Amino acid sequence: MRIEDELKALEPFRRALPSTEKRLFDELLTGVRNRRTAGGMLPSHEVWKPMLLSMIVEVMAHNQQLQRRLDALEHNGLGGHERDDS
Repeated sequence: MRIEDELKALEPFRRALPSTEKRLFDELLTGVRNRRTAGGMLPSHEVWKPMLLSMIVEVMAHNQQLQRRLDALEHNGLGGHERDDS
């Protein structure tokens, strides 16, 4: 319940965001909620660490999904340009 309380405390910050960023912020908060079990494995006195780690994992998951889509497009010859990984 402490994490949910912390997330609710972020509502003024959320309200100040532009509507396009509110959606992104909501996705991060959903990621935190989806990873509560993992966050529960960390010391209970540090609420923000599991929240931030969950947000980072959420961003990484989105990046990985995008990378897979990009790789599939490039593999199918739909990418248009060769990637330069240098």
